[in-house]
Amino acid sequence: MNKLKKQGLDAPLVPILYIIVGLLACLFALFSNYSGYLWTLFYGIIMVLGGLIFIHTSIRGKSMIWDSIIADLTIPENSKVLDLGTGHGLVLLKFAQHLSEKGHATGIDLWLNKDQSNNSLKNTNDIIESKKLSRVADVQTANMLDLPFEENQYDFVVTSLALHNIKPASARKDALNEADRVLKSGGMLIIVDTGHNKNEYISVLQSNGYSIQKHKTYGIIGWWTGPWMPTYSIVATAPIKQ
Repeated sequence: MNKLKKQGLDAPLVPILYIIVGLLACLFALFSNYSGYLWTLFYGIIMVLGGLIFIHTSIRGKSMIWDSIIADLTIPENSKVLDLGTGHGLVLLKFAQHLSEKGHATGIDLWLNKDQSNNSLKNTNDIIESKKLSRVADVQTANMLDLPFEENQYDFVVTSLALHNIKPASARKDALNEADRVLKSGGMLIIVDTGHNKNEYISVLQSNGYSIQKHKTYGIIGWWTGPWMPTYSIVATAPIKQ
């Protein structure tokens, strides 16, 4: 529970509702006498499992996914990193651990609790302090659609499970264009997200001249209730800018 409080739970109402509805369905099936009770029981079990899988993905699975991505990267210790939609700083801190004082990692967010429980600037600052990484990492309030940074500032721009919250598709394109604006020539953009927008993101990046290094859809460690809502990643390199 302490880990959950520190790390936060993504879209907390979703797994709670899944589990509550599932338990109610199971109870109704077990204490009612009707011919279709087994189907109701099956539905209830699936709902509870979906909620538990969601929680596992939120508190452990997404961390495992980022560990696998970072393991394949070369992160110079003087890198400048920007984390879009940083939340509790999970990805921010994973990159910050690779940096010396010549590098820096910055996280931005709007700090909405509907996106992640206990989500606040103060909470994430406290986490950074507790990890003794404040010399190489900081967070601030900012919008992915209007980044308060100069062009060509960052070696890495990363975003974890945030882009799908932006609607409509034209706004997501604007967010990717903003990420491109602040990314250095030849820099790396890494997207981890859920939903069904992977091809959309790849299309936007390719139209901007990006080279897609790899993209992957994950199994149960990235399921948000089930295989119908997986996590995927895109690793892309920015073009050489004039």
